Amino acid sequence: MRTRRAGEVVLGAVVGLWLAACGGDKVQVRGHVTNGGGQQSQGLTDGAPALGGDGTASATTTVRISRVVAAGDLTTLAEADVAADGSYTLELDDAGQRLIIEAVNKSGVTVGSALLDSTAPQSGQDVRTAPPITSESSLEAEVYVQMVRDGETPDNVDTVDLRARLNVEQAAAVRGQLKETATESVKALGAAVRAAQATRIKAYARAGVVITQDQLFSASLDAAAKLDAALDAGGQAAQAYDAFFAEVRAATPQASDVQDQQAEREASVAYRMTVDARLSTGAGAAVADASARSAAALEARATEAAVKALLQAASATDTVLAQANTAATALRTNLAGATSAGAAATAWTSFDAQLATSGSASVMGAYLGVTSSNQLAFDSAVNSGAQASAALDASLGTVLEQAGRISAAALSDAVVSAFTTYDAAARGSAAATLTSFGARTNTGVELLIISQGSFRLR
Repeated sequence: MRTRRAGEVVLGAVVGLWLAACGGDKVQVRGHVTNGGGQQSQGLTDGAPALGGDGTASATTTVRISRVVAAGDLTTLAEADVAADGSYTLELDDAGQRLIIEAVNKSGVTVGSALLDSTAPQSGQDVRTAPPITSESSLEAEVYVQMVRDGETPDNVDTVDLRARLNVEQAAAVRGQLKETATESVKALGAAVRAAQATRIKAYARAGVVITQDQLFSASLDAAAKLDAALDAGGQAAQAYDAFFAEVRAATPQASDVQDQQAEREASVAYRMTVDARLSTGAGAAVADASARSAAALEARATEAAVKALLQAASATDTVLAQANTAATALRTNLAGATSAGAAATAWTSFDAQLATSGSASVMGAYLGVTSSNQLAFDSAVNSGAQASAALDASLGTVLEQAGRISAAALSDAVVSAFTTYDAAARGSAAATLTSFGARTNTGVELLIISQGSFRLR
């Protein structure tokens, strides 16, 4: 084995060195190199991110799996040949976490890569299936390595969360850039992931949830293994991700669905702030736009779960639950079809109205039983919530102005503080005006807070 700089050409028989190592039970990792994700970049030896695409499978001769160490260097653990169908099997001496699998051409140049969260197989299996090497998986690996280069400790990064925050549209946007701009985009995405993860943990702490980044990572590993196997098998990606997020949520009972939504809304803001501060203009604008849409979709999942949990706990009628489901489905559909950050913002505005701000026609109004006799109290609560939301946006706007100059820790502190103030103001004013709704008041207040506090800085 040897340690090398990320992207360095490695010559020689690493496998031979590995076989000479001490014996013991081997760990097997199987996967596929694919052409998924668009056109293969040219001039890969110039140091630009290698983001896969058409031609990757035919160009790849071997794969190697490595551990990321200090300064973003890679320590190769094993290599294997790639079969004609793009499949490979790697054997390691020991189990590992947060590993990089690289697809390498005959010149020893990396043409694509993937993040392997852990070599531990999914429950009931003996072999770990890796995610297919695509443009999206390549961006995920590039961002992880960049985070370590920028000073993050390898074991402190929740790579499962990282992968959830990046998607194929972002990979396509980065892949279409020139070397210097693509490198800056990868750096910006790494900083954004770092800010999001720091913010999420602090938001949980504010809500009284004691949980660490490593605990979140460990709890999601089995779900990640099942997701990788489903993606490798070529099944429906949307269904695979739905199952993945549901299992991750079930594996973290320390936080309620509402607390999870609060943590994600704040992580989403910190993520988008960081990207916007670095990439909102010029060649990076396409990456910023795709990142905003990705964050909108991720926050939507947490919001849907929180609304459903609130209504079920409050014994809402089937009619109200169906209305909430219709609103959430429309949000997911609109976000999936959004071709710009502006369209994503419009989808959220429409959802807000369906959830809480359109009187008796909203989910909140239907749940509370809004009539002409109590409409004024409802409208007063909505207006007070809007004032708290406007104050929140003003506070976040001030933070956004500083986002490119302050650390991830300072940014996360400021974002969490702004939402703490918002929650207190919105909850206090809405509770005071909704008292006439009796036992339903508290749930109504929480629905309003979710509606007017979600996906801020649109």
